[in-house]
Amino acid sequence: MMSISIIIPTLNRPNQVLDLLEKLTQITEEEEIIIVDDSLESQEKQIKELFPNQIVYLNRGAKLGVSSARNVGALISKNPFLIFLDDDDEFTERWISDFRKFIKKKPDLVFCNMIRVEPNGDKHEVKISDSRNGAMGNRIVIPGAWMIKKSLFEKIGGFDERILFAENTELFLRVFEERLVVSYIDEFNFIYHPCPTGGSKNLQNMINSLTLILDKHSKTLTPHVKHLYHQIIGVNWMRFRNFSDARHHLFQAIKYKPSKIATWGRLGLASLPFIAKRFYSETVNHG
Repeated sequence: MMSISIIIPTLNRPNQVLDLLEKLTQITEEEEIIIVDDSLESQEKQIKELFPNQIVYLNRGAKLGVSSARNVGALISKNPFLIFLDDDDEFTERWISDFRKFIKKKPDLVFCNMIRVEPNGDKHEVKISDSRNGAMGNRIVIPGAWMIKKSLFEKIGGFDERILFAENTELFLRVFEERLVVSYIDEFNFIYHPCPTGGSKNLQNMINSLTLILDKHSKTLTPHVKHLYHQIIGVNWMRFRNFSDARHHLFQAIKYKPSKIATWGRLGLASLPFIAKRFYSETVNHG
């Protein structure tokens, strides 16, 4: 019977991993659960004692990155469908069973709706729309809200391990270049908690990754996305006090949307560093 491999990267969060495994083992059946742990200290003995024969555990002992961990998990997985999950994610009791039901439709991708829980506890329903662009329409590319056919994941080359910000979006830029059979679960089965740390909070990661995405997907990104990415890069370079690169990227942003007054204003600030320093803090996260 075709089934699913659930791949979970983790780093220095032993309690979260055990809590997640306790919840997963209550709702999974024939699914394979793979933990790729980059922590220096291995949890293998404890996990084997608590969950004998249920968990595939790999400790790499070095911080090699979440995309690398996901790729390794996919490589060693035994099932034809993959779900990637973070160690602090939540889900409903129907989450995995609903994904399982859709396998018989022979999809390349299956999406479900999700609930986003903000750090202050506010909850927002995020609904996937059955549109031409699928998940990219509402930007639900968060792992846990989708299941992908392993052969498709392998065909597109998995996650780009160079990208430390927007790695999920970049993956789907390649996914949606393929001809796909896509299914949708009209239930809010996945519960997402944005991580307060990580690549998305590291400005240098953001600059490097968006620059790489712009170069890698220059032929397919929309003018709107190119404008947005160049503007983000330009503002971040101002925070690093690199006003020359800031001006370059803000000028590129204007080329794609010349009517955006705010971008012209930011370009003006980048041309006047003594003023820009008052607007943009030099306090940055280097990782």
